[in-house]
Order: sequence, then structure tokens, then C-alpha cells
Amino acid sequence: MPRTEKAVAMPSRKSNVIYENWTVYSKQGKRMFRCSLKKADWYLARDLAKRCETEEKAIQLTFEPKGQGHSESDYMMEDRLNQCVACASTKGLTLHHVVPDVYRRCMPLNIKSKSSRDLLLLCKQCHDQYERHAMALKKALAVKYDVPLEGKGWVMVPENRIARKAASALLRPDSVKKIPEARLAELKRAVEAYCQDKEEWNCLPWDQILVKCCELKDMYPGPEFAEHGQTVVSELMKEELIEDGHTRWPQLEQFIREWRLHFLKHAQPKYLSSRWGAENEIYTH
Repeated sequence: MPRTEKAVAMPSRKSNVIYENWTVYSKQGKRMFRCSLKKADWYLARDLAKRCETEEKAIQLTFEPKGQGHSESDYMMEDRLNQCVACASTKGLTLHHVVPDVYRRCMPLNIKSKSSRDLLLLCKQCHDQYERHAMALKKALAVKYDVPLEGKGWVMVPENRIARKAASALLRPDSVKKIPEARLAELKRAVEAYCQDKEEWNCLPWDQILVKCCELKDMYPGPEFAEHGQTVVSELMKEELIEDGHTRWPQLEQFIREWRLHFLKHAQPKYLSSRWGAENEIYTH
């Protein structure tokens, strides 16, 4: 099986300026949402907005958008600081997915499009500390829904495994010196046996053959392969409700709230706005 994903930190950004806090107004002058300089420039370059004369970092749309934007009291309307929400550090910042991307990317579009609400700044140290707790929850979900983190339905290729392990041993000079002659010959025969069906390798030097064998995959996703995230989300979407013409998935909603509560409990984000919470909006309608 492929190795279970490890709790590692996402790479921090070269620049610690993640939030640029541009304000977007409607044609009627209502504050709608915040955006980055890049997004503001996108609107301006297409004549979909104009600069506001009274504010340095603000644009006004020149068209009627479909939605009404966020309410004034919404967390998404706040100016946000470029600091870790757990310790206030301004170094090594990274955007953390409160609902892990392995699940979020499998969710319906009207939920995924709300993902920016659940992207919060953490420094590398706080991110690593929290990821240990997140990994424990993922493993619990793997047991609950009977689908390993690496997915299930893998097809084993034993001949690839034998050749790969033999070649790997033969490519390590220090190890080769310690291998008995009989075992060394056995390893070479294993590689040679695999190469018999590889006519395109006939002209390759021995070292290149060993490298190619080391790159072999021991398994591949079979026809019944099921990804961990997709399996969990599909199970949570079995209960479906229609309210006011909109589709809801109550179990999926609860799943998102549980991850938000988990983050609040284990990351203990002292510098996170009080407007951010587990009961915040989930859908875009």
C-alpha cells in the first residue's frame, strides 16, 4: 500500500503579505466583499470595475452581480491581519485548510466556492502542531467509513515489487559490499528476469536498467478503486434535502462544522476574529 500521508507543513509563502484587503463595492455603493490586488486588477483590466476616488484600496463594479455579497457583520468583510491566528507570528505564514482539501475538493460547487472562509493563516510551527491532531481525526474517519487514507482497491504487481527491491539494493554501493555473493547473484537474476519482457531496455547500460527498476510501481488503482476523500463525502451526501429550491446535505454540513470545532479546540486560535465560528455560512446560493 502507498504510505499513509504524513502530517507535514504546507510550504510557507515567499511573501508574508497574504491579505491585501481590497474592498469591492456594488454599482449602488454597497460593500460586497474583500479581494486581493490581483483580483481587483482583473476586474479593472476588463472594465468590470472602476477605482474608488475616496478609498485607496477599493473598486466599484460596473455591472450587476448575481449575488448581494456578504453582510456588513460577516467575518468575510473584515480587514484581516497578516499574522498567525494561533500565536500572532508574522513569519513563515501559510494558508491552512480548516476542512482538509482531500474532502473539500470532492464537495459540491456551492460549498467549495465558500472555501475562502475556511482558509486561515498559521505559522509553520503552529501548522505542524495542529496537523498532528488533524491526522488523528483523518485516521478515525478512515476507520469509521472503512476507507484507508491511501484509498482502497489497489491492484498489486508482485513482479514489479521484486524487481524494484532487488534493483534498489544493487544501487547502494555501501550495501552491495556487505551482500554475500550468493544473495548478490540472486538479486541480479531477479532484475534480469524482469528485463526479459522489456525489449526496449535491451540496449540500456546496467545502471540505467537498475534506475528504471527502482521507479517501478508496486500497485495501481484497480477498477474498484475508491479514494478516501471521495468515499467519505459521497457517504455524507446520501441524505439530501430540498429547501426553498436549494439542495442541502445535513450530514455534510455537520462534517464541516466538526472540522471547524476541531480547529478551534486544538489550534486554539487566540488571534482569530470572534466573527469566525463553526456556525458560519456553508453554502453559496
